[in-house]
Amino acid sequence: MQKNGIIFGKFYPLHIGHVDFIQRASGYVENLYVVVCTDDDRDKKLFEDSKMKKMPTVKDRIRFAEKTFKHQKNIKIIHLAEDGIPFYPNGWKLWSERVQETLLKNKIKVDIIFTNETQDVENYKNNFLTLPNFEKTFNKNLEIKLIDINRNNFHISATEIRKNPYKNWFFIPKYVREFFVLKVAIIGSEYSGKTNLTHKLANYYNTTYVKEYRKEYIKEEMQNHIENIQYSDYSNIAYEHNRRILESIKNADKLTFIDTEFSSLQTFSIIQNDTKNPVIEDFIKHSNFDLLLYIEKKSNSKDKSKYKTSEYDKILQSLLEQNNQEFIQLYYKNNSSLTENYIKSIEIINKYLEIN
Repeated sequence: MQKNGIIFGKFYPLHIGHVDFIQRASGYVENLYVVVCTDDDRDKKLFEDSKMKKMPTVKDRIRFAEKTFKHQKNIKIIHLAEDGIPFYPNGWKLWSERVQETLLKNKIKVDIIFTNETQDVENYKNNFLTLPNFEKTFNKNLEIKLIDINRNNFHISATEIRKNPYKNWFFIPKYVREFFVLKVAIIGSEYSGKTNLTHKLANYYNTTYVKEYRKEYIKEEMQNHIENIQYSDYSNIAYEHNRRILESIKNADKLTFIDTEFSSLQTFSIIQNDTKNPVIEDFIKHSNFDLLLYIEKKSNSKDKSKYKTSEYDKILQSLLEQNNQEFIQLYYKNNSSLTENYIKSIEIINKYLEIN
């Protein structure tokens, strides 16, 4: 068994083909260093050419690998910034020098390099073993070992994942999936079928959902005496509601559905306390929801002049506008609206997911 092995890759994003390759390699060495290679300009272009809904940061990508291999102690994750180096296959000399700098910084001497790209065998040897003082970072008998050239176990690429993460969900590791889970919030008028729709959609997509914690809090802590709820209670509600959202993401299948988000909670706080709650305001600014489905209660009367937007809806819509939060409008008129909104929501979500 050799002492130190190394694998280089963008892992943008990490997928189970990468995971299988890394785990196979880890059995040949005492320490396997997995190098997450990043370049801001290149990675931005990869994102722009992808169908991913959000762009993982450098820290996200390092964390994907660290969390995936956290129980395999001989697998160690390091970062290599490739900014300023010409893209592959150019820039080998400059890239090799940058690799050597990183290895020196981390006090690593490499005995074996693992790859599944046959053309890289000679490139690694020709560039690493010709570096000045290469013996400080590379064994003079450096071995290049090819593994899983044909990707027999998992025939998938990061390019395919980027093109559509949701169609290739099976190939995304658990801790990477958490990043890609879409948060769909069901908001809107009181008694408009929000909770009903949340449960139906979670069942349809066979995934997780988050109940409106405010209702539960009032029942359990206030014994249903809503008039006793205080300003500080809303902070407690916000923290617990957020904790439940984060928990639902861990076990979700592509999506999680949230009954009432933080702008809605802030609306209740304003109505009952005549002021915004700063804790909720912070959650509004730092919590991103991928889709907001807004159910507005409409009068069933033919006389439209009889319908007035409720105080709750006026405040909520104003908050959404202030925070540049876009939403898709649905309407509730009577019980048949429950089914209509259910069908319409599935169409909206499938289009968003690009599932045909």
